[in-house]
Amino acid sequence: MSLAHRLAACFAVTAIFIPALVPAAQADEPPAPAATPAADTPPAADVPATDGQDLLNDAINAKLEIDDIDDFGRVLDLCKKAIERGLDADSRKFADDLYTGTLIDRAAMLTSAIVDADQPDPNWRRIRAFAMRDLNEVLARDEHFGSVHLMVARLEVLPGGNRDRARAAATKALELLGDDQLQRAQANLVLASIDDDPERQLRHFDAAVELAPRDADVRRARGLFLLMQDEAERARDDLQVAAEEEPNDPGIHEAIGMACMMAEHLDDAKAAFDKAIELAPEAAGPLLQRARVFTVKGDRERALADVDRAVDIAPRDPTARLLRARILQQDGKADRALADVEAVLAQDPELPAALELKGLMAAEREDYKEAIQSFRKLAAKNPDDAIVISQLGMLYLADRQPREAIRRFTRALEIDPTSFVALRGRSDAEISIGDHVAAVTDLEQAHTINPDDTGILNNLAWVLATSPNDTIRNPARSIELATKACELTEWKAAHIVSTLAAGYAERGDFDSAKRYSRQAVEADAAAGGEVQEQLKNELASYESGKPWRERQEMPEGGEPTPAIEAAPSKPERKPANNAARRDAPRRPFDE
Repeated sequence: MSLAHRLAACFAVTAIFIPALVPAAQADEPPAPAATPAADTPPAADVPATDGQDLLNDAINAKLEIDDIDDFGRVLDLCKKAIERGLDADSRKFADDLYTGTLIDRAAMLTSAIVDADQPDPNWRRIRAFAMRDLNEVLARDEHFGSVHLMVARLEVLPGGNRDRARAAATKALELLGDDQLQRAQANLVLASIDDDPERQLRHFDAAVELAPRDADVRRARGLFLLMQDEAERARDDLQVAAEEEPNDPGIHEAIGMACMMAEHLDDAKAAFDKAIELAPEAAGPLLQRARVFTVKGDRERALADVDRAVDIAPRDPTARLLRARILQQDGKADRALADVEAVLAQDPELPAALELKGLMAAEREDYKEAIQSFRKLAAKNPDDAIVISQLGMLYLADRQPREAIRRFTRALEIDPTSFVALRGRSDAEISIGDHVAAVTDLEQAHTINPDDTGILNNLAWVLATSPNDTIRNPARSIELATKACELTEWKAAHIVSTLAAGYAERGDFDSAKRYSRQAVEADAAAGGEVQEQLKNELASYESGKPWRERQEMPEGGEPTPAIEAAPSKPERKPANNAARRDAPRRPFDE
C-alpha cells in the first residue's frame, strides 16, 4: 500500500489524532508546539513502575518497527515516559534525540504524502497542519535542522500557506543544508515559486538545476517555467531530461508535447502526446492536446475523435466541451457547437471562455446583438482587460453603433494607451461619423505603433486625400502612405490603389489619378467586381478634373450617409467594417 493510501486509510478509519489535535475550523493554522518532554513531569497513573532505561529500549524497538502513522506516536510516548522515569545523562540525551528525530520522521512522512503524491489527499490541509505541529515543535527544541526548515518552506508555499514564512524558511534551509545538493535544489524551487520577478525566478531555477541536474522534479519545474515564458525549445530540453529520469510519467510527456506544439514541431508533439495517452489512457488532458495538434494539421475527424473520448472521460470538463465546440464550428457544424457551449454555460453561466466563444459564434453569423450581450457579460467580469473591451468595441462597430464603439475603445485606451486594436477600431468609428480630426490623431498614433499595417496606411492616406476639412488634407503625405500600402500588398488591393489615385487627384495630378483609378477598377474586376460602381464613379470624377471628397455621417444604429460637398452624386464609401472598402481591422471573430 502506498504512503498516501496508508495515510488516507488511517484518517478514514481511525480519525483519532488529527481531529483531536487539529480542530476542523482551524485546519490551516499550525497548532501550538507540544510541551517539551520534562524529567520532572509526574508519571501517569496508568504507567507501570518500569525503569526509564527499559522504556527507552522499548522506544528504540518501537522505532525500528514503525509501519504506520500511529506507530510514531507510540515512540514519542515511550520517550516521554522514559524521561519521566529517569535516565542517566547520556541516555537522556539519546532519548531527547530519539524524540526529536521521530518528530522529524513523522513530519517527513506527512509532508511527502502532500508534496510528493500524484493525487493530493482530500485531507491535505489537515495533514499539513499536523505536520506543521511536529515541525514547529522540532524548531522550538533546535532551530538548526536545515531539512526541517525546508519542509516548513514546502508546506507554507502551498495554497493557504504563509509566503513570507516560506521564503524565510527556504532561505534558512540554504544556510543550514551544507552539501545536500538535492535539498538545496528543492529550497531554490520554493524561492522560485514565490518570487514575482521572472528574472529572479529563473536564477533560482538555474541554481536548482546546477545543484541537481538529473533530478526529474527539478528539470520539470524549470521546464514548465520556461514553457510559461514562451521559451519552448529550452523547456523541451529540460523536460526531455526529466523524461529520461522518469520515463513512465505521463505528465512529463504531455508537457514535452506542449513545448513541441509551441515550437511548431507538430509531429514531435503528436509523438509525445501519443506516449502520454499510452501511459494514462483514462486521462483527458493528453487527448485534448493531441486533438489540438490534429486541428492545426487540418485533420478535424481525428481531432473530434480525441475530443469525444475526452468528453466521455470527463463529461463535466468545460475545456473538453469548448474545444469540441471550436472544432465543430470550424467544421461548419454550428448547431452542435452551440449545443456544447450552452451545456457548459448551463453548468457555469459566467464562465469567460464559454461567453467568449458564444459571442464569437454569434458574431460569425452576424447576430451582433447576441454577440454584444455575451461580451458585455465578459467585460463586466474583466473591467480592466483592454483586449476584451476592445473586442466589445469591435462588435458595436460591426452593429453600426459607432458612438458606443468609441466609448468602449476609449475605455480600452485608458487601460492600455498603446493598444493598437483600440486605436485602429476607434479611428474606424470616428471616420464613420465624420470626425476626421480625431481619426487622424488615432491613425497617426496607430501608425507609430505599427508602421507597416496596410489598413492604417490606407485609412490615413484616404482621409488625408479626401476629407472636406481643408486643414487635414495633405496630398504629399497621402501619396507617400498609399504608395507604401500598395507596395506591401503587391499592388493587388483595388481599394488601396484607389486611395493612391485620390492622393494624386488632391495634388492636382489627374493624369496619375486616372491611371491608378483605372488600375483599381481592373484589379477589382479581376477579384470579382465587389465595388465596381464606386471605383468607376471615382474615375469619372477624376476624368472631370475633380478631386474626391468624402465624410461619413453614420447615425447610431443606421447606415452611413456620405456628406455632399464637392460632387452632387458621390457614391457611398463604406465604413471600416466593410472589408471591400478599406482594410478592416481584424475583429475578434475573424479567427
